[in-house]
Amino acid sequence: MESRHLVGRALNREELRALARLGVPLAGASLAEMGMALTDMAVVGRLGGLELAAVGLAGGIAFDMLAILLGILTIVGVLVAEAIGAGRHDRVGAIVGQALRIALGLSVLMIAFALALPVLLTWTPQDAGIVPLAQAYLHALVWAFPLAMIYGVLVDTATALERTRTVFLVSVGAVLLNAPLSWLFVFGLEEGAGLGVAGAGYATSLVHLIMVAALFWALLADRSTRQVLDPRAFLRRDRQARSDITRLGLPVAGMTVVESGMFSVITILMGGFGAPVLAAHRILTGFADIATTVAFALGDAATIRVARALGAGDMNRARRSGHLAIISGGLLLAALALLCLLNPDAIAWIFLGSRDADNAAVYGWVEALSGIGVIYVLVSGLQILAEHALRGLKDTFVPMIQQTIGLWGVGLAGGVIAAYALDLGAMGLWYGMAAGSGITAVLFVLRFRRLTRSEAL
Repeated sequence: MESRHLVGRALNREELRALARLGVPLAGASLAEMGMALTDMAVVGRLGGLELAAVGLAGGIAFDMLAILLGILTIVGVLVAEAIGAGRHDRVGAIVGQALRIALGLSVLMIAFALALPVLLTWTPQDAGIVPLAQAYLHALVWAFPLAMIYGVLVDTATALERTRTVFLVSVGAVLLNAPLSWLFVFGLEEGAGLGVAGAGYATSLVHLIMVAALFWALLADRSTRQVLDPRAFLRRDRQARSDITRLGLPVAGMTVVESGMFSVITILMGGFGAPVLAAHRILTGFADIATTVAFALGDAATIRVARALGAGDMNRARRSGHLAIISGGLLLAALALLCLLNPDAIAWIFLGSRDADNAAVYGWVEALSGIGVIYVLVSGLQILAEHALRGLKDTFVPMIQQTIGLWGVGLAGGVIAAYALDLGAMGLWYGMAAGSGITAVLFVLRFRRLTRSEAL
Protein backbone atom coordinates (compact mmCIF):
# COMPACT_ATOMS: atom_id res chain seq x y z
CA MET A 1 0.00 0.00 0.00
CA GLU A 2 2.79 2.42 0.90
CA SER A 3 4.62 1.73 -2.36
CA ARG A 4 1.39 2.45 -4.26
CA HIS A 5 1.10 5.82 -2.53
CA LEU A 6 4.74 6.60 -3.34
CA VAL A 7 4.15 5.75 -7.00
CA GLY A 8 1.00 7.89 -6.99
CA ARG A 9 2.83 10.87 -5.51
CA ALA A 10 5.62 10.47 -8.02
CA LEU A 11 3.10 10.44 -10.87
CA ASN A 12 1.41 13.51 -9.43
CA ARG A 13 4.71 15.39 -9.28
CA GLU A 14 5.53 14.34 -12.83
CA GLU A 15 2.15 15.50 -14.13
CA LEU A 16 2.33 18.78 -12.21
CA ARG A 17 5.74 19.46 -13.73
CA ALA A 18 4.36 18.64 -17.18
CA LEU A 19 1.35 20.91 -16.64
CA ALA A 20 3.61 23.70 -15.42
CA ARG A 21 6.02 23.21 -18.32
CA LEU A 22 3.14 23.65 -20.77
CA GLY A 23 0.85 25.89 -18.75
CA VAL A 24 3.21 28.62 -17.51
CA PRO A 25 4.37 29.72 -20.97
CA LEU A 26 0.80 29.42 -22.25
CA ALA A 27 -0.42 31.61 -19.40
CA GLY A 28 2.15 34.22 -20.33
CA ALA A 29 1.19 33.94 -23.99
CA SER A 30 -2.53 34.19 -23.19
CA LEU A 31 -1.95 37.24 -21.00
CA ALA A 32 0.06 38.81 -23.78
CA GLU A 33 -2.64 38.13 -26.38
CA MET A 34 -5.30 39.38 -23.99
CA GLY A 35 -3.09 42.38 -23.44
CA MET A 36 -3.54 43.44 -27.06
CA ALA A 37 -7.32 43.72 -26.67
CA LEU A 38 -6.96 45.39 -23.29
CA THR A 39 -4.35 47.75 -24.72
CA ASP A 40 -6.89 48.87 -27.29
CA MET A 41 -9.38 49.54 -24.48
CA ALA A 42 -6.83 51.29 -22.28
CA VAL A 43 -5.58 53.55 -25.08
CA VAL A 44 -9.06 54.30 -26.38
CA GLY A 45 -10.23 54.93 -22.80
CA ARG A 46 -8.00 58.02 -22.82
CA LEU A 47 -10.28 59.40 -25.54
CA GLY A 48 -13.28 59.18 -23.20
CA GLY A 49 -15.88 56.91 -21.66
CA LEU A 50 -18.05 56.85 -24.81
CA GLU A 51 -15.14 55.66 -26.97
CA LEU A 52 -14.27 53.02 -24.37
CA ALA A 53 -17.85 51.76 -24.28
CA ALA A 54 -18.00 51.60 -28.10
CA VAL A 55 -14.74 49.66 -28.48
CA GLY A 56 -15.62 47.42 -25.54
CA LEU A 57 -19.04 46.58 -26.97
CA ALA A 58 -18.06 46.12 -30.63
CA GLY A 59 -14.74 44.45 -29.90
CA GLY A 60 -16.28 42.18 -27.29
CA ILE A 61 -19.01 40.92 -29.62
CA ALA A 62 -16.65 40.58 -32.59
CA PHE A 63 -14.04 38.63 -30.64
CA ASP A 64 -16.79 36.47 -29.16
CA MET A 65 -17.80 35.56 -32.72
CA LEU A 66 -14.15 34.89 -33.56
CA ALA A 67 -13.91 32.60 -30.53
CA ILE A 68 -16.95 30.68 -31.78
CA LEU A 69 -15.37 30.00 -35.15
CA LEU A 70 -11.99 29.26 -33.57
CA GLY A 71 -13.75 26.70 -31.39
CA ILE A 72 -14.04 24.45 -34.44
CA LEU A 73 -10.27 24.59 -34.84
CA THR A 74 -9.24 24.14 -31.19
CA ILE A 75 -9.64 20.39 -31.60
CA VAL A 76 -6.52 20.46 -33.82
CA GLY A 77 -4.26 20.39 -30.76
CA VAL A 78 -6.11 17.34 -29.43
CA LEU A 79 -5.74 15.47 -32.74
CA VAL A 80 -2.03 16.33 -33.03
CA ALA A 81 -1.34 15.32 -29.42
CA GLU A 82 -3.27 12.06 -29.79
CA ALA A 83 -1.39 11.24 -33.00
CA ILE A 84 1.94 11.83 -31.24
CA GLY A 85 0.85 9.76 -28.23
CA ALA A 86 -0.07 6.92 -30.57
CA GLY A 87 3.22 7.24 -32.50
CA ARG A 88 1.52 8.49 -35.70
CA HIS A 89 3.88 11.39 -36.40
CA ASP A 90 3.24 11.10 -40.12
CA ARG A 91 -0.31 12.46 -39.71
CA VAL A 92 0.64 15.74 -38.03
CA GLY A 93 1.35 17.75 -41.18
CA ALA A 94 -1.86 16.61 -42.87
CA ILE A 95 -3.93 17.49 -39.79
CA VAL A 96 -2.45 21.00 -39.66
CA GLY A 97 -2.88 21.55 -43.40
CA GLN A 98 -6.52 20.51 -43.22
CA ALA A 99 -7.07 22.90 -40.31
CA LEU A 100 -5.50 25.82 -42.19
CA ARG A 101 -7.83 25.26 -45.15
CA ILE A 102 -10.84 25.22 -42.84
CA ALA A 103 -9.55 28.38 -41.11
CA LEU A 104 -9.42 30.31 -44.38
CA GLY A 105 -12.98 29.29 -45.20
CA LEU A 106 -14.26 30.33 -41.79
CA SER A 107 -12.51 33.70 -42.00
CA VAL A 108 -14.91 34.74 -44.78
CA LEU A 109 -17.83 34.31 -42.37
CA MET A 110 -15.98 36.29 -39.70
CA ILE A 111 -15.30 39.24 -41.99
CA ALA A 112 -18.93 39.36 -43.12
CA PHE A 113 -20.14 39.35 -39.51
CA ALA A 114 -17.78 42.16 -38.48
CA LEU A 115 -18.91 44.36 -41.36
CA ALA A 116 -22.59 43.75 -40.55
CA LEU A 117 -22.26 44.23 -36.78
CA PRO A 118 -22.65 48.05 -36.73
CA VAL A 119 -26.01 47.67 -38.48
CA LEU A 120 -27.08 45.05 -35.94
CA LEU A 121 -26.12 47.37 -33.09
CA THR A 122 -28.58 50.00 -34.36
CA TRP A 123 -31.36 47.56 -33.39
CA THR A 124 -30.23 47.57 -29.74
CA PRO A 125 -30.73 50.20 -26.99
CA GLN A 126 -27.35 51.95 -27.23
CA ASP A 127 -26.33 55.59 -26.82
CA ALA A 128 -26.50 57.41 -30.16
CA GLY A 129 -22.75 58.03 -30.31
CA ILE A 130 -21.67 54.41 -29.82
CA VAL A 131 -22.61 52.93 -33.22
CA PRO A 132 -20.50 55.20 -35.50
CA LEU A 133 -17.50 54.75 -33.22
CA ALA A 134 -18.00 50.97 -33.22
CA GLN A 135 -18.19 50.99 -37.03
CA ALA A 136 -14.92 52.88 -37.38
CA TYR A 137 -13.17 50.45 -35.02
CA LEU A 138 -14.53 47.30 -36.69
CA HIS A 139 -13.71 48.39 -40.24
CA ALA A 140 -10.09 48.79 -39.16
CA LEU A 141 -10.02 45.60 -37.10
CA VAL A 142 -11.51 43.34 -39.79
CA TRP A 143 -8.11 42.55 -41.28
CA ALA A 144 -7.01 40.87 -38.06
CA PHE A 145 -9.64 38.12 -38.10
CA PRO A 146 -8.30 35.75 -40.82
CA LEU A 147 -4.81 36.22 -39.40
CA ALA A 148 -6.09 35.37 -35.92
CA MET A 149 -7.59 32.12 -37.22
CA ILE A 150 -4.34 31.04 -38.84
CA TYR A 151 -2.47 31.99 -35.70
CA GLY A 152 -4.89 29.92 -33.61
CA VAL A 153 -4.11 26.80 -35.65
CA LEU A 154 -0.38 27.42 -35.31
CA VAL A 155 -0.66 27.95 -31.53
CA ASP A 156 -2.62 24.70 -31.04
CA THR A 157 -0.05 22.86 -33.13
CA ALA A 158 2.89 24.34 -31.21
CA THR A 159 1.20 23.46 -27.90
CA ALA A 160 0.64 19.86 -28.95
CA LEU A 161 4.31 19.68 -29.98
CA GLU A 162 5.26 21.15 -26.56
CA ARG A 163 6.75 24.32 -28.05
CA THR A 164 4.90 26.63 -25.69
CA ARG A 165 7.97 28.78 -25.00
CA THR A 166 7.97 29.76 -28.67
CA VAL A 167 4.31 30.77 -28.41
CA PHE A 168 5.13 32.77 -25.31
CA LEU A 169 7.98 34.68 -26.93
CA VAL A 170 5.96 35.53 -30.03
CA SER A 171 2.95 36.65 -27.98
CA VAL A 172 4.98 38.81 -25.60
CA GLY A 173 6.77 40.45 -28.50
CA ALA A 174 3.40 41.14 -30.11
CA VAL A 175 1.85 42.86 -27.11
CA LEU A 176 4.99 44.96 -26.58
CA LEU A 177 4.69 46.06 -30.19
CA ASN A 178 0.93 46.60 -30.04
CA ALA A 179 1.01 49.13 -27.19
CA PRO A 180 3.13 51.82 -28.91
CA LEU A 181 1.55 51.13 -32.30
CA SER A 182 -1.94 51.51 -30.86
CA TRP A 183 -1.00 54.80 -29.18
CA LEU A 184 0.66 56.06 -32.35
CA PHE A 185 -2.27 55.16 -34.60
CA VAL A 186 -4.91 56.47 -32.18
CA PHE A 187 -3.26 59.81 -31.25
CA GLY A 188 -0.60 60.33 -33.94
CA LEU A 189 2.74 62.05 -33.53
CA GLU A 190 1.10 65.40 -32.86
CA GLU A 191 -2.26 66.55 -31.56
CA GLY A 192 -5.12 65.91 -33.96
CA ALA A 193 -3.08 63.70 -36.30
CA GLY A 194 -4.31 60.34 -34.97
CA LEU A 195 -7.00 58.03 -36.38
CA GLY A 196 -9.04 57.81 -33.17
CA VAL A 197 -10.72 54.50 -32.40
CA ALA A 198 -9.91 53.19 -35.90
CA GLY A 199 -6.20 53.46 -35.10
CA ALA A 200 -6.51 50.79 -32.42
CA GLY A 201 -8.05 48.40 -34.96
CA TYR A 202 -5.34 49.02 -37.55
CA ALA A 203 -2.60 48.48 -34.96
CA THR A 204 -4.06 45.15 -33.85
CA SER A 205 -4.41 43.97 -37.47
CA LEU A 206 -0.78 44.79 -38.25
CA VAL A 207 0.46 43.05 -35.12
CA HIS A 208 -1.50 39.88 -36.01
CA LEU A 209 0.25 39.75 -39.37
CA ILE A 210 3.61 39.92 -37.63
CA MET A 211 2.56 37.20 -35.15
CA VAL A 212 1.59 34.73 -37.88
CA ALA A 213 4.85 35.26 -39.76
CA ALA A 214 6.96 34.96 -36.60
CA LEU A 215 5.36 31.77 -35.24
CA PHE A 216 5.30 30.03 -38.62
CA TRP A 217 8.99 30.80 -39.13
CA ALA A 218 9.86 29.66 -35.59
CA LEU A 219 8.13 26.30 -36.00
CA LEU A 220 9.81 25.58 -39.33
CA ALA A 221 13.21 26.80 -38.11
CA ASP A 222 13.16 24.25 -35.26
CA ARG A 223 14.79 21.10 -36.64
CA SER A 224 12.95 18.66 -34.37
CA THR A 225 9.60 20.31 -35.06
CA ARG A 226 10.23 20.43 -38.79
CA GLN A 227 10.73 16.66 -38.84
CA VAL A 228 7.16 16.20 -37.63
CA LEU A 229 5.62 19.29 -39.21
CA ASP A 230 6.56 18.83 -42.86
CA PRO A 231 5.13 21.77 -44.90
CA ARG A 232 4.80 19.47 -47.92
CA ALA A 233 2.26 17.44 -45.95
CA PHE A 234 0.03 20.51 -45.58
CA LEU A 235 -1.31 19.89 -49.08
CA ARG A 236 -2.05 16.23 -48.43
CA ARG A 237 -5.73 15.56 -47.78
CA ASP A 238 -6.63 13.67 -44.63
CA ARG A 239 -10.30 12.67 -44.59
CA GLN A 240 -10.05 11.39 -41.03
CA ALA A 241 -8.66 14.71 -39.84
CA ARG A 242 -11.35 16.65 -41.67
CA SER A 243 -14.04 14.40 -40.20
CA ASP A 244 -12.61 14.67 -36.68
CA ILE A 245 -12.26 18.45 -36.85
CA THR A 246 -15.88 18.74 -37.95
CA ARG A 247 -17.35 16.09 -35.64
CA LEU A 248 -15.49 17.19 -32.51
CA GLY A 249 -14.95 20.85 -33.33
CA LEU A 250 -18.56 21.80 -34.05
CA PRO A 251 -19.71 20.96 -30.48
CA VAL A 252 -16.76 23.01 -29.15
CA ALA A 253 -17.94 25.88 -31.33
CA GLY A 254 -21.43 25.23 -30.01
CA MET A 255 -20.16 25.62 -26.45
CA THR A 256 -18.53 28.88 -27.42
CA VAL A 257 -21.80 30.00 -29.03
CA VAL A 258 -23.62 29.25 -25.80
CA GLU A 259 -21.06 31.06 -23.65
CA SER A 260 -20.37 33.99 -25.95
CA GLY A 261 -24.06 34.32 -26.76
CA MET A 262 -24.91 34.65 -23.10
CA PHE A 263 -22.19 37.27 -22.57
CA SER A 264 -23.17 39.18 -25.71
CA VAL A 265 -26.83 39.32 -24.70
CA ILE A 266 -25.87 40.43 -21.19
CA THR A 267 -23.50 43.07 -22.57
CA ILE A 268 -26.27 44.45 -24.78
CA LEU A 269 -28.67 44.46 -21.83
CA MET A 270 -26.04 46.29 -19.78
CA GLY A 271 -26.07 49.04 -22.41
CA GLY A 272 -29.70 49.63 -21.55
CA PHE A 273 -28.66 50.71 -18.03
CA GLY A 274 -26.43 53.48 -19.45
CA ALA A 275 -22.90 54.00 -20.75
CA PRO A 276 -21.27 54.10 -17.26
CA VAL A 277 -22.74 50.69 -16.39
CA LEU A 278 -21.67 49.26 -19.75
CA ALA A 279 -18.13 50.60 -19.32
CA ALA A 280 -17.89 49.18 -15.78
CA HIS A 281 -19.19 45.83 -17.02
CA ARG A 282 -16.55 45.68 -19.74
CA ILE A 283 -13.82 46.64 -17.26
CA LEU A 284 -14.76 43.83 -14.86
CA THR A 285 -15.22 41.24 -17.61
CA GLY A 286 -11.83 42.39 -18.94
CA PHE A 287 -10.29 41.68 -15.54
CA ALA A 288 -12.11 38.33 -15.44
CA ASP A 289 -10.65 37.53 -18.86
CA ILE A 290 -7.16 38.29 -17.54
CA ALA A 291 -7.68 36.09 -14.48
CA THR A 292 -9.14 33.19 -16.43
CA THR A 293 -6.15 33.13 -18.76
CA VAL A 294 -4.65 30.98 -16.00
CA ALA A 295 -7.57 28.59 -16.43
CA PHE A 296 -7.24 28.59 -20.22
CA ALA A 297 -3.48 27.99 -20.04
CA LEU A 298 -3.71 25.12 -17.55
CA GLY A 299 -6.77 23.86 -19.41
CA ASP A 300 -4.89 23.76 -22.71
CA ALA A 301 -2.02 21.98 -20.98
CA ALA A 302 -4.48 19.46 -19.49
CA THR A 303 -6.06 18.95 -22.91
CA ILE A 304 -2.70 18.01 -24.42
CA ARG A 305 -1.66 15.78 -21.51
CA VAL A 306 -5.04 14.00 -21.41
CA ALA A 307 -5.07 13.57 -25.20
CA ARG A 308 -1.54 12.14 -25.24
CA ALA A 309 -2.46 9.72 -22.46
CA LEU A 310 -5.61 8.76 -24.37
CA GLY A 311 -3.57 8.08 -27.49
CA ALA A 312 -1.19 5.92 -25.45
CA GLY A 313 -4.09 4.09 -23.77
CA ASP A 314 -3.11 5.28 -20.25
CA MET A 315 -6.41 6.34 -18.61
CA ASN A 316 -4.85 6.59 -15.15
CA ARG A 317 -2.50 9.32 -16.33
CA ALA A 318 -5.34 11.06 -18.16
CA ARG A 319 -7.39 11.14 -14.96
CA ARG A 320 -4.48 12.50 -12.92
CA SER A 321 -3.75 15.24 -15.44
CA GLY A 322 -7.33 16.46 -15.43
CA HIS A 323 -7.74 16.38 -11.66
CA LEU A 324 -4.44 18.14 -10.97
CA ALA A 325 -5.21 20.87 -13.50
CA ILE A 326 -8.62 21.55 -11.92
CA ILE A 327 -7.28 21.63 -8.35
CA SER A 328 -4.14 23.69 -8.97
CA GLY A 329 -5.96 26.05 -11.31
CA GLY A 330 -8.75 26.58 -8.78
CA LEU A 331 -6.26 27.61 -6.11
CA LEU A 332 -4.56 30.11 -8.41
CA LEU A 333 -7.90 31.56 -9.49
CA ALA A 334 -8.99 32.04 -5.88
CA ALA A 335 -5.88 34.13 -5.23
CA LEU A 336 -6.39 36.22 -8.36
CA ALA A 337 -10.07 36.77 -7.63
CA LEU A 338 -9.23 38.44 -4.32
CA LEU A 339 -7.49 41.25 -6.22
CA CYS A 340 -10.86 42.28 -7.60
CA LEU A 341 -12.36 42.48 -4.12
CA LEU A 342 -9.43 44.19 -2.36
CA ASN A 343 -8.78 47.00 -4.83
CA PRO A 344 -11.43 47.49 -7.55
CA ASP A 345 -10.34 51.10 -8.07
CA ALA A 346 -6.94 49.92 -9.30
CA ILE A 347 -8.65 47.77 -11.93
CA ALA A 348 -10.76 50.70 -13.09
CA TRP A 349 -7.70 52.97 -13.21
CA ILE A 350 -5.97 50.69 -15.73
CA PHE A 351 -8.71 51.41 -18.25
CA LEU A 352 -9.83 54.92 -17.35
CA GLY A 353 -6.93 56.72 -15.70
CA SER A 354 -7.67 59.29 -13.01
CA ARG A 355 -10.97 59.33 -11.15
CA ASP A 356 -12.24 62.68 -12.41
CA ALA A 357 -15.84 63.87 -12.66
CA ASP A 358 -16.36 62.26 -16.08
CA ASN A 359 -15.25 58.83 -14.84
CA ALA A 360 -16.71 58.89 -11.32
CA ALA A 361 -19.88 57.00 -12.27
CA VAL A 362 -17.88 54.21 -13.93
CA TYR A 363 -15.64 53.88 -10.85
CA GLY A 364 -18.73 53.62 -8.65
CA TRP A 365 -20.21 50.80 -10.70
CA VAL A 366 -16.91 48.89 -10.75
CA GLU A 367 -16.88 49.00 -6.94
CA ALA A 368 -20.53 47.92 -6.72
CA LEU A 369 -20.06 44.90 -9.00
CA SER A 370 -16.67 43.75 -7.68
CA GLY A 371 -18.10 41.52 -4.92
CA ILE A 372 -20.02 39.22 -7.24
CA GLY A 373 -17.13 39.55 -9.71
CA VAL A 374 -14.91 37.59 -7.30
CA ILE A 375 -17.27 34.62 -7.32
CA TYR A 376 -17.67 34.78 -11.08
CA VAL A 377 -13.90 34.71 -11.71
CA LEU A 378 -13.51 31.55 -9.61
CA VAL A 379 -16.44 29.50 -10.96
CA SER A 380 -15.92 30.50 -14.60
CA GLY A 381 -12.27 29.44 -14.33
CA LEU A 382 -13.21 26.05 -12.89
CA GLN A 383 -15.69 25.63 -15.74
CA ILE A 384 -12.93 26.28 -18.28
CA LEU A 385 -10.52 23.83 -16.63
CA ALA A 386 -13.02 20.98 -16.48
CA GLU A 387 -14.23 21.55 -20.06
CA HIS A 388 -10.66 21.41 -21.40
CA ALA A 389 -10.02 18.18 -19.52
CA LEU A 390 -13.12 16.70 -21.18
CA ARG A 391 -11.92 17.97 -24.56
CA GLY A 392 -8.73 15.96 -24.14
CA LEU A 393 -10.95 12.87 -23.90
CA LYS A 394 -12.55 13.93 -27.22
CA ASP A 395 -15.81 14.43 -25.32
CA THR A 396 -17.51 17.55 -26.67
CA PHE A 397 -21.18 16.90 -27.49
CA VAL A 398 -22.62 16.16 -24.04
CA PRO A 399 -20.64 19.02 -22.44
CA MET A 400 -22.24 21.33 -25.01
CA ILE A 401 -25.70 20.27 -23.78
CA GLN A 402 -24.66 20.68 -20.15
CA GLN A 403 -23.27 24.14 -20.80
CA THR A 404 -26.45 25.21 -22.58
CA ILE A 405 -28.49 24.20 -19.54
CA GLY A 406 -26.11 25.91 -17.12
CA LEU A 407 -25.38 29.19 -18.91
CA TRP A 408 -28.70 29.84 -20.63
CA GLY A 409 -31.18 27.95 -18.44
CA VAL A 410 -29.63 29.18 -15.20
CA GLY A 411 -27.25 32.03 -16.09
CA LEU A 412 -29.10 34.15 -18.65
CA ALA A 413 -32.67 33.31 -17.63
CA GLY A 414 -31.86 33.69 -13.94
CA GLY A 415 -29.98 36.92 -14.56
CA VAL A 416 -32.87 38.45 -16.51
CA ILE A 417 -35.33 37.48 -13.77
CA ALA A 418 -33.06 38.95 -11.08
CA ALA A 419 -32.40 42.12 -13.07
CA TYR A 420 -35.94 42.97 -14.11
CA ALA A 421 -38.48 40.92 -12.14
CA LEU A 422 -36.60 41.31 -8.84
CA ASP A 423 -35.48 44.84 -9.78
CA LEU A 424 -31.78 44.18 -9.07
CA GLY A 425 -30.66 45.85 -12.30
CA ALA A 426 -27.11 45.28 -13.51
CA MET A 427 -26.27 43.43 -10.30
CA GLY A 428 -28.91 40.82 -11.10
CA LEU A 429 -27.34 40.06 -14.47
CA TRP A 430 -24.02 39.41 -12.74
CA TYR A 431 -25.71 37.10 -10.21
CA GLY A 432 -27.04 35.10 -13.14
CA MET A 433 -23.61 34.88 -14.81
CA ALA A 434 -22.01 33.56 -11.62
CA ALA A 435 -24.77 31.01 -10.94
CA GLY A 436 -24.73 29.70 -14.52
CA SER A 437 -20.98 29.24 -14.60
CA GLY A 438 -21.02 27.54 -11.17
CA ILE A 439 -23.64 24.97 -12.20
CA THR A 440 -21.80 24.27 -15.46
CA ALA A 441 -18.49 23.76 -13.64
CA VAL A 442 -20.06 21.17 -11.32
CA LEU A 443 -21.60 19.25 -14.24
CA PHE A 444 -18.27 19.18 -16.11
CA VAL A 445 -16.24 17.96 -13.13
CA LEU A 446 -18.70 15.16 -12.39
CA ARG A 447 -18.68 14.04 -16.03
CA PHE A 448 -14.88 13.97 -16.22
CA ARG A 449 -14.68 11.86 -13.08
CA ARG A 450 -17.24 9.40 -14.46
CA LEU A 451 -15.68 9.08 -17.91
CA THR A 452 -12.17 8.50 -16.63
CA ARG A 453 -13.46 5.61 -14.57
CA SER A 454 -15.29 4.06 -17.54
CA GLU A 455 -13.80 1.05 -19.22
CA ALA A 456 -15.95 1.77 -22.29
CA LEU A 457 -14.05 5.00 -23.02
